[in-house]
Amino acid sequence: MTTTDNSKKYLKTRIQRVETVAPGYSLLSFECTPPLTGIPGQFVMIRGAWGASPVLPRAFSIVQAGNIGQVLVRDVGPGTSLLCNMHSGDELAVLGPLGNGFVEPKSTKAVLVAGGVGVAPLVFLAEKLAERDVPVTFLYGARTENDLPLKERIENCANLIITTEDGSIGTKGRVTIPLKETLQDQNCVVYSCGPNLMLEAVGKICAAAGVECQVALESPMACGMGTCKGCAVVRPDGSFTYVCTDGPVFVAATIYGGEK
Repeated sequence: MTTTDNSKKYLKTRIQRVETVAPGYSLLSFECTPPLTGIPGQFVMIRGAWGASPVLPRAFSIVQAGNIGQVLVRDVGPGTSLLCNMHSGDELAVLGPLGNGFVEPKSTKAVLVAGGVGVAPLVFLAEKLAERDVPVTFLYGARTENDLPLKERIENCANLIITTEDGSIGTKGRVTIPLKETLQDQNCVVYSCGPNLMLEAVGKICAAAGVECQVALESPMACGMGTCKGCAVVRPDGSFTYVCTDGPVFVAATIYGGEK
């Protein structure tokens, strides 16, 4: 894992492109000089040059690193709406990479389980694993067919299995259903990101199957570097851990209990 560097400072950069990738979802591409480093699972804090309000930056998983960085933004409030409506050339302040990323498997298969905007770090991971010829099964759960941003990118690098709650595309139901079937072959590592209830279910299914599972937690945060303590999570033993500095990637059993 790569550990947070608290000496990092915000990089002033500019938007290269804002692409609508599903209704209400935008992929922001921004210039990075020097190149944005980072591994799948790490994140950046982002704020546009929009004045005093909203004050706080927003945390986003890295979708792509390098000379052009990318994050996926869902329009759910004032800050994310401003980001989704930015244009090429607009100023952007970016801090990162932050946190700890996924530990990639050395030789086994990988099963990726995404829900909602949790797809962002998993697309980055799937593309990295494909470069190493690691077989990837990508389970993608959503409410409807309109909530599947970056689906086409996944199809280029993984075996994609889709579930939707309304059955508008793929199998009707929750993403945990094909996960149970997939884990009949235990020669794999599971990586997951999405809503907490989904992650808890994924972690418990993997523990019952005796399969290693890593989860990337989603949490609101103001600083991304452990100062505000706003992203605290209670472990099964009652101790606290922090999504920004201890995570956002954790071994699922350390958060949800279980043997794996």
